[in-house]
Amino acid sequence: MSAFRTCRPLLVDATKATEPATVATDLGFVNVKPGQWVVRDEDGECYVVDDAFFQRTFVPMQSHPWIEEEPRSYGC
Repeated sequence: MSAFRTCRPLLVDATKATEPATVATDLGFVNVKPGQWVVRDEDGECYVVDDAFFQRTFVPMQSHPWIEEEPRSYGC
């Protein structure tokens, strides 16, 4: 088995659920429980992840001025 990492940062919009909900994802409709996160990536794809995974994987951004700039290059 080989190890991989991403070549660029993944910018997402995330919301923590406070009440049960159902969201549409690429895999169909998913029930969201309170405490889970609904994550939407740069391509608009939506994922539901539990709080432990979210806390291990994502960090809040204080500012991100490069979002408006295109194209981006990460040297990969």
